[in-house]
Amino acid sequence: MNKFILLTISSVFLINFNSSAQYNQENLKIKRSSEFSEPSTESAEFEQYDMSYEYENLRLYPIIANNQFEEEHKDIGKFTLLKDAIEDDKIVITETGATHLADDASEEHPDDSIVEIVVDPSSQFINNQVEYNQGSFGQGVDGTVNTLFAQNNSQDTIFIMAGEVVKGGKQDRVIGQDVVIAPGENVNLSAFCVERNRWTTKDGNDGKFTGYYNVANMDIRKTAATDDNQSEVWRKVGEQTATNGASSTTGTYTNLENSAEYQENLAKYMETFKTAFKNDPNVIGVIAVTGDKVMGCDMFATHDLFISSYESLLHSYIGEAMTNGSKVTLDNEEAFNYLSQILKDESTQEETINENGVLYKWKNKKIHVSTF
Repeated sequence: MNKFILLTISSVFLINFNSSAQYNQENLKIKRSSEFSEPSTESAEFEQYDMSYEYENLRLYPIIANNQFEEEHKDIGKFTLLKDAIEDDKIVITETGATHLADDASEEHPDDSIVEIVVDPSSQFINNQVEYNQGSFGQGVDGTVNTLFAQNNSQDTIFIMAGEVVKGGKQDRVIGQDVVIAPGENVNLSAFCVERNRWTTKDGNDGKFTGYYNVANMDIRKTAATDDNQSEVWRKVGEQTATNGASSTTGTYTNLENSAEYQENLAKYMETFKTAFKNDPNVIGVIAVTGDKVMGCDMFATHDLFISSYESLLHSYIGEAMTNGSKVTLDNEEAFNYLSQILKDESTQEETINENGVLYKWKNKKIHVSTF
């Protein structure tokens, strides 16, 4: 009887341990070419994929999930991305002093409580505001540089990525965190200014963010997500816009959309990469490489979440490759080793990732892993 109980407990423990295994070397791989391994060493489900895609200064390696990984995340559900939520008026994002705009937009979810996500009351950013507001602080709407307010007015579950850029308010911002916003939920979002010389509402936005501009380049994204340094964000925005002929009076990152040269080069990259993994249902992320270094990687819980986020993320990889990159010379083995270091030990994985990246969990599942 005792042996039976011991065996049962051990079996349950084993099942639970296996079911908790998610982002590990058994479940996720880059297909290795025959140059590094015999085809017989790879399972059939990994052999159908090309090893990488490359154009000019950028190479992407697809990260491929096996059936166990897909089974582990099959019930994760569907998400609406920030870009679509803004375009379809499913989310209202405002300056903190304009939360009434969110309330006015929703009669369906009145008086929901605010979920505090990431707000640092001792932040230096508010003090830095004096450096560039030129006496225009206010304009009828109060705000805080590093905090935005968001309300989900839909029945959708909305996923927001650290590094996504929103336009409007009193200055364009880059979001500083990953977050899932449930239907009817309100949250405070951490954010960083990417438009240094404006602190006024414009175009009648009354403190509301009405536009979306993809994901910031990897350098800016890393600074916003991991370094918590507004001054560095400004400096890197200035480098990005100046290098690509997109300087403006307000110094906004989003002026890249008005640089003909930048947009022409961007289109050439997009032509190569945009549909690269659309029809590969086992690809859940990529490793991005430029020159002799790995820029970083993004991995998602499902192919659907990856592929819906992929086009916006491409702007991050391409922007970095065009501005700070060079012709790819990195040896494939280094890319394999990069992924291996992330996946080799799940018990310490979160600590490893947080040294130079972010890991976001939702309902005890790792939804998104970013490293820089």
